[in-house]
Amino acid sequence: MHAIMITFSTSIPTDKLVGPFTDYAEALREQPGLITKTWIQDGSTLGGCHLFEDRAAADAYLASDLAAGLRATEGFDDFDVRGFDVLADLS
Repeated sequence: MHAIMITFSTSIPTDKLVGPFTDYAEALREQPGLITKTWIQDGSTLGGCHLFEDRAAADAYLASDLAAGLRATEGFDDFDVRGFDVLADLS
């Protein structure tokens, strides 16, 4: 398995993002190899933890139009994308 942590900053109120984030999550469900996705927030920093079957599936998501659209969203800045190997034996 491979995990991706994506964070970004925004001044858009969370209640205004419920619809777009729900739509994004629905589209993300079709991404091959996705196991789960969790939205995260710390003040004006938002993002998600994504768990994929393997690094190839994670890389394919990062190269997808869906991920590109997220990074191009007006009002979302300071993107940080980090990948992690999953310690399956300990999880």
